[in-house]
Amino acid sequence: MIVLGGQLSTAKGLDYAIFHAAQYGLGTLQVFSRSPVGGQSKPLPKTGTVTGWLEQAHIRPFFVHAPYFVNAAATEPQMKNRARVVLSEEMIRVKRLHGDYLILHPGHQQETSIEESLDALSQTIRYILKKPGFVLIENAAGQGRELGASLDDLARLFAHLGRLRRVGFLLDTAHAMAFGYALTTADDVSRFFDQLDQKIGLKRLKGIHLNDNMYPIGTKRDRHAHLLTGQMHPEGLKKLLALANGHNWPIILETPGKDMVARHQDLEVIAQLTGHELKMS
Repeated sequence: MIVLGGQLSTAKGLDYAIFHAAQYGLGTLQVFSRSPVGGQSKPLPKTGTVTGWLEQAHIRPFFVHAPYFVNAAATEPQMKNRARVVLSEEMIRVKRLHGDYLILHPGHQQETSIEESLDALSQTIRYILKKPGFVLIENAAGQGRELGASLDDLARLFAHLGRLRRVGFLLDTAHAMAFGYALTTADDVSRFFDQLDQKIGLKRLKGIHLNDNMYPIGTKRDRHAHLLTGQMHPEGLKKLLALANGHNWPIILETPGKDMVARHQDLEVIAQLTGHELKMS
């Protein structure tokens, strides 16, 4: 059975987000522990309280997304230090929330080569892994000087990381299509996952951000869209969902909206293609 979830706002409280997910029968959840764009981090609920909420709602795995305002691939000393401080703090926050994974964007190339930027990123990942926890690297769309959009670059990053066990990969389908990977037909999807397996290894994949993209494939423009309203077609999406089901990869919807009410049409698409029962209690 597909483990389905979504990125939910915590503006009304983490408990509200967790039980809102449960209302829709979701089995996984993603949140930000703080504002993704900056500002002072907010106090967290008591650890035991969060554990109880997650157990009551039957939510696992529980993903926390790192904020966007730091560049994990920074080579400039001040920016690099800030990224390490913020992301190390985020690792601690994930542990206090009893989260399973911290999701990290690869960052942006500065005035250095791609190889130097990937090395800087790998060193920052090693640094934050001095704290307990598990980091997932999310593929980028390739906008501007973004790193980690191609499977080749991601393979080079994992080569830099060597045999580190507490680091894995999270696939964003909108970003993959923006960069140029077609996920239109069943053959497209099979071909992409074969490449992913060869270059990174399917064992590293720990989840999927399931999003359509409103911009054409290969434009390196990222605008999340509801399923089957952009570049995705039913055949390819059905194949992708079957693979997720077969490999037990959790699916997180990041389609437009801050809650599952706004994503009801996406849940209906998934239900129609898979027979996944919609729940709203």
